[in-house]
Amino acid sequence: MPTNIEWTDQSDNIIRAKVSGWWCQKISEGCKNCYSEKLNQNSFFGGNKQPYSGQPPELVLDTEAIRKWGFQRKPKKHFVSSMTDVFGEWVPRFWQHEMLDGMFVAPNQIFQILTKRPEIMLLSMDEWLSFHGLDKLPLNIWSGTSIENRRTLEECSKFLAQIPADIRFWSVEPLLEDLGDITHYLNDVQLVIVGGESGPNSRPCHIEWINSIVQQCQSAKTPVFVKQLGANAQLEGQPFKTRNKKGGDIEEFPQELQVREFPVLVRE
Repeated sequence: MPTNIEWTDQSDNIIRAKVSGWWCQKISEGCKNCYSEKLNQNSFFGGNKQPYSGQPPELVLDTEAIRKWGFQRKPKKHFVSSMTDVFGEWVPRFWQHEMLDGMFVAPNQIFQILTKRPEIMLLSMDEWLSFHGLDKLPLNIWSGTSIENRRTLEECSKFLAQIPADIRFWSVEPLLEDLGDITHYLNDVQLVIVGGESGPNSRPCHIEWINSIVQQCQSAKTPVFVKQLGANAQLEGQPFKTRNKKGGDIEEFPQELQVREFPVLVRE
Protein backbone atom coordinates (compact mmCIF):
# COMPACT_ATOMS: atom_id res chain seq x y z
CA MET A 1 0.00 0.00 0.00
CA PRO A 2 1.16 3.63 -0.52
CA THR A 3 3.24 5.09 2.29
CA ASN A 4 4.51 8.41 3.62
CA ILE A 5 7.97 6.95 4.22
CA GLU A 6 10.22 9.17 2.15
CA TRP A 7 12.72 6.55 0.96
CA THR A 8 10.23 4.07 -0.50
CA ASP A 9 7.12 3.99 -2.67
CA GLN A 10 4.97 1.51 -0.79
CA SER A 11 5.03 -0.75 2.23
CA ASP A 12 4.09 -4.42 1.82
CA ASN A 13 3.19 -5.97 5.16
CA ILE A 14 3.21 -9.60 4.16
CA ILE A 15 3.17 -10.94 7.75
CA ARG A 16 0.27 -10.09 10.00
CA ALA A 17 -1.72 -11.46 12.91
CA LYS A 18 -4.40 -13.89 11.75
CA VAL A 19 -7.29 -12.07 13.45
CA SER A 20 -6.13 -8.47 12.94
CA GLY A 21 -3.10 -6.24 13.29
CA TRP A 22 0.53 -7.24 13.43
CA TRP A 23 3.17 -8.34 15.90
CA CYS A 24 6.87 -7.84 16.52
CA GLN A 25 9.35 -8.29 19.37
CA LYS A 26 11.27 -5.33 20.78
CA ILE A 27 15.00 -5.95 20.76
CA SER A 28 16.99 -2.72 21.03
CA GLU A 29 17.06 0.82 22.37
CA GLY A 30 15.52 2.08 19.15
CA CYS A 31 12.38 0.01 19.79
CA LYS A 32 11.41 1.97 22.91
CA ASN A 33 8.94 4.28 21.12
CA CYS A 34 8.06 1.88 18.29
CA TYR A 35 5.62 3.52 15.85
CA SER A 36 4.39 0.12 14.69
CA GLU A 37 3.44 -0.93 18.22
CA LYS A 38 1.58 2.35 18.69
CA LEU A 39 -0.44 1.75 15.52
CA ASN A 40 -1.12 -1.81 16.60
CA GLN A 41 -2.66 -0.55 19.84
CA ASN A 42 -5.34 1.25 17.84
CA SER A 43 -8.15 -0.84 16.37
CA PHE A 44 -9.07 2.13 14.12
CA PHE A 45 -5.86 1.43 12.18
CA GLY A 46 -6.53 -2.30 12.12
CA GLY A 47 -4.48 -3.13 15.21
CA ASN A 48 -5.11 -5.88 17.72
CA LYS A 49 -4.02 -3.96 20.87
CA GLN A 50 -1.29 -6.48 21.67
CA PRO A 51 2.08 -5.22 22.91
CA TYR A 52 5.24 -6.13 21.01
CA SER A 53 6.41 -8.41 23.79
CA GLY A 54 5.63 -11.83 25.22
CA GLN A 55 4.36 -14.57 22.93
CA PRO A 56 3.22 -13.84 19.38
CA PRO A 57 -0.39 -14.35 18.29
CA GLU A 58 -1.14 -16.70 15.41
CA LEU A 59 0.45 -15.18 12.32
CA VAL A 60 -0.18 -15.60 8.61
CA LEU A 61 1.89 -14.99 5.49
CA ASP A 62 0.14 -13.04 2.72
CA THR A 63 1.12 -15.30 -0.19
CA GLU A 64 -1.27 -13.49 -2.53
CA ALA A 65 0.56 -10.18 -2.03
CA ILE A 66 3.84 -11.94 -2.76
CA ARG A 67 2.41 -13.54 -5.92
CA LYS A 68 1.22 -10.17 -7.22
CA TRP A 69 4.76 -8.73 -7.18
CA GLY A 70 5.56 -10.66 -10.34
CA PHE A 71 2.64 -9.06 -12.21
CA GLN A 72 3.32 -5.43 -11.36
CA ARG A 73 4.44 -3.50 -14.42
CA LYS A 74 5.30 -0.09 -12.97
CA PRO A 75 8.68 -0.25 -11.15
CA LYS A 76 8.42 0.70 -7.50
CA LYS A 77 10.45 0.53 -4.32
CA HIS A 78 8.79 -1.81 -1.80
CA PHE A 79 9.55 -1.63 1.93
CA VAL A 80 8.99 -5.19 3.23
CA SER A 81 7.67 -5.08 5.99
CA SER A 82 7.13 -1.81 7.84
CA MET A 83 5.12 -3.25 10.74
CA THR A 84 7.30 -6.18 11.77
CA ASP A 85 10.69 -7.81 11.25
CA VAL A 86 10.52 -10.52 8.57
CA PHE A 87 13.72 -11.99 10.03
CA GLY A 88 12.36 -12.21 13.55
CA GLU A 89 13.03 -15.42 15.48
CA TRP A 90 9.29 -16.20 15.38
CA VAL A 91 9.08 -16.14 11.55
CA PRO A 92 9.35 -19.58 9.89
CA ARG A 93 12.39 -19.87 7.64
CA PHE A 94 10.30 -21.12 4.72
CA TRP A 95 8.22 -17.91 4.89
CA GLN A 96 11.41 -15.91 4.43
CA HIS A 97 12.38 -18.07 1.45
CA GLU A 98 8.91 -17.79 -0.08
CA MET A 99 9.25 -14.02 0.20
CA LEU A 100 12.62 -14.11 -1.57
CA ASP A 101 11.19 -16.38 -4.27
CA GLY A 102 8.51 -13.77 -4.95
CA MET A 103 11.13 -11.04 -5.22
CA PHE A 104 13.27 -13.14 -7.55
CA VAL A 105 10.51 -13.37 -10.15
CA ALA A 106 9.79 -9.62 -9.99
CA PRO A 107 13.10 -8.17 -11.26
CA ASN A 108 11.57 -4.80 -12.19
CA GLN A 109 10.58 -4.10 -8.60
CA ILE A 110 13.02 -3.04 -5.88
CA PHE A 111 12.57 -4.69 -2.48
CA GLN A 112 14.03 -2.97 0.57
CA ILE A 113 14.24 -5.47 3.43
CA LEU A 114 15.13 -3.94 6.79
CA THR A 115 15.91 -5.98 9.90
CA LYS A 116 17.21 -5.52 13.42
CA ARG A 117 18.43 -9.12 13.26
CA PRO A 118 20.99 -9.21 10.43
CA GLU A 119 22.53 -12.41 11.82
CA ILE A 120 19.27 -14.23 10.98
CA MET A 121 19.00 -12.45 7.64
CA LEU A 122 22.51 -13.64 6.77
CA LEU A 123 21.79 -17.28 7.61
CA SER A 124 18.41 -17.34 5.85
CA MET A 125 19.67 -15.61 2.71
CA ASP A 126 22.72 -17.89 2.52
CA GLU A 127 20.39 -20.91 2.64
CA TRP A 128 18.17 -19.43 -0.08
CA LEU A 129 21.13 -18.57 -2.33
CA SER A 130 22.59 -22.05 -1.91
CA PHE A 131 19.28 -23.69 -2.79
CA HIS A 132 19.06 -21.64 -6.00
CA GLY A 133 22.74 -22.03 -6.88
CA LEU A 134 23.33 -18.27 -6.70
CA ASP A 135 26.45 -16.43 -5.56
CA LYS A 136 24.69 -13.23 -4.54
CA LEU A 137 21.29 -11.65 -4.23
CA PRO A 138 19.60 -10.27 -7.33
CA LEU A 139 20.13 -6.54 -7.85
CA ASN A 140 16.52 -5.76 -6.97
CA ILE A 141 16.81 -7.15 -3.43
CA TRP A 142 18.33 -4.64 -1.01
CA SER A 143 19.34 -5.92 2.41
CA GLY A 144 19.42 -3.45 5.28
CA THR A 145 19.83 -3.25 9.03
CA SER A 146 18.86 -0.71 11.67
CA ILE A 147 21.63 1.30 13.32
CA GLU A 148 20.73 3.47 16.32
CA ASN A 149 23.89 3.95 18.36
CA ARG A 150 27.49 2.79 18.57
CA ARG A 151 26.50 -0.57 20.02
CA THR A 152 24.22 -1.49 17.13
CA LEU A 153 26.75 -0.06 14.68
CA GLU A 154 29.36 -2.50 15.97
CA GLU A 155 27.07 -5.51 16.32
CA CYS A 156 24.81 -5.24 13.27
CA SER A 157 27.14 -3.90 10.60
CA LYS A 158 29.45 -6.93 10.76
CA PHE A 159 26.64 -9.34 9.85
CA LEU A 160 25.20 -7.11 7.12
CA ALA A 161 28.64 -6.82 5.54
CA GLN A 162 28.72 -10.59 5.02
CA ILE A 163 25.52 -10.71 2.97
CA PRO A 164 26.42 -11.14 -0.71
CA ALA A 165 24.39 -8.29 -2.21
CA ASP A 166 24.94 -5.41 -4.61
CA ILE A 167 22.96 -3.08 -2.36
CA ARG A 168 23.33 -3.18 1.41
CA PHE A 169 21.97 -0.29 3.44
CA TRP A 170 21.66 1.13 6.93
CA SER A 171 18.57 2.76 8.38
CA VAL A 172 20.10 5.02 11.02
CA GLU A 173 16.79 5.83 12.66
CA PRO A 174 16.21 6.77 15.31
CA LEU A 175 19.71 8.18 15.65
CA LEU A 176 20.24 8.19 19.43
CA GLU A 177 23.86 9.30 19.73
CA ASP A 178 26.88 10.47 17.79
CA LEU A 179 28.22 7.45 15.87
CA GLY A 180 31.72 8.88 15.70
CA ASP A 181 34.06 7.70 12.93
CA ILE A 182 32.14 5.41 10.58
CA THR A 183 34.54 5.68 7.65
CA HIS A 184 35.78 2.10 7.59
CA TYR A 185 32.24 0.73 7.89
CA LEU A 186 31.13 2.59 4.78
CA ASN A 187 33.14 0.30 2.51
CA ASP A 188 30.45 -2.34 3.02
CA VAL A 189 27.27 -0.32 2.40
CA GLN A 190 25.82 1.35 -0.66
CA LEU A 191 23.24 3.55 1.06
CA VAL A 192 22.83 5.22 4.45
CA ILE A 193 19.40 6.52 5.51
CA VAL A 194 19.44 8.73 8.59
CA GLY A 195 16.83 10.44 10.75
CA GLY A 196 15.86 11.52 14.23
CA GLU A 197 13.02 10.02 16.25
CA SER A 198 9.46 11.20 15.69
CA GLY A 199 6.26 10.91 17.70
CA PRO A 200 5.43 11.62 21.36
CA ASN A 201 8.29 11.45 23.88
CA SER A 202 10.87 11.56 21.09
CA ARG A 203 14.44 11.39 22.28
CA PRO A 204 16.73 14.23 21.17
CA CYS A 205 18.65 14.02 17.93
CA HIS A 206 21.46 16.53 17.48
CA ILE A 207 21.79 17.93 14.00
CA GLU A 208 25.56 17.77 14.46
CA TRP A 209 25.27 13.95 14.63
CA ILE A 210 23.39 13.83 11.33
CA ASN A 211 25.82 16.27 9.75
CA SER A 212 28.77 14.08 10.75
CA ILE A 213 27.20 11.06 9.02
CA VAL A 214 26.41 13.07 5.90
CA GLN A 215 29.94 14.48 5.64
CA GLN A 216 31.55 11.06 6.10
CA CYS A 217 29.24 9.48 3.51
CA GLN A 218 29.98 12.22 1.03
CA SER A 219 33.73 11.84 1.58
CA ALA A 220 33.40 8.08 0.99
CA LYS A 221 31.07 8.65 -1.98
CA THR A 222 28.38 6.56 -0.27
CA PRO A 223 24.84 7.71 -1.15
CA VAL A 224 23.11 9.23 1.87
CA PHE A 225 19.43 10.00 2.41
CA VAL A 226 18.43 12.41 5.20
CA LYS A 227 14.89 11.31 6.00
CA GLN A 228 14.02 13.64 8.87
CA LEU A 229 15.51 15.69 11.68
CA GLY A 230 13.09 14.23 14.21
CA ALA A 231 10.49 15.74 16.51
CA ASN A 232 13.11 16.68 19.09
CA ALA A 233 15.91 18.06 16.93
CA GLN A 234 18.71 19.96 18.66
CA LEU A 235 21.32 22.31 17.21
CA GLU A 236 24.23 23.52 19.35
CA GLY A 237 22.35 22.36 22.44
CA GLN A 238 19.17 24.30 21.62
CA PRO A 239 15.84 23.07 20.17
CA PHE A 240 15.67 23.31 16.38
CA LYS A 241 12.03 24.01 15.68
CA THR A 242 10.35 22.93 12.44
CA ARG A 243 6.78 23.35 11.20
CA ASN A 244 6.72 19.70 10.14
CA LYS A 245 6.02 17.74 13.33
CA LYS A 246 8.63 15.08 12.58
CA GLY A 247 11.14 17.43 11.01
CA GLY A 248 10.63 15.70 7.68
CA ASP A 249 10.27 18.67 5.31
CA ILE A 250 13.57 18.82 3.44
CA GLU A 251 13.15 22.56 2.84
CA GLU A 252 13.41 23.11 6.62
CA PHE A 253 16.71 21.22 6.88
CA PRO A 254 19.99 23.13 7.12
CA GLN A 255 21.32 23.50 3.58
CA GLU A 256 24.12 20.95 4.02
CA LEU A 257 21.60 18.28 5.07
CA GLN A 258 19.26 18.72 2.12
CA VAL A 259 20.44 15.51 0.51
CA ARG A 260 18.41 12.47 -0.54
CA GLU A 261 20.40 10.09 -2.69
CA PHE A 262 19.95 6.50 -3.86
CA PRO A 263 22.49 4.06 -5.31
CA VAL A 264 22.86 3.98 -9.07
CA LEU A 265 21.74 0.54 -10.25
CA VAL A 266 23.86 -0.98 -13.01
CA ARG A 267 22.25 -4.07 -14.48
CA GLU A 268 24.55 -6.60 -16.05
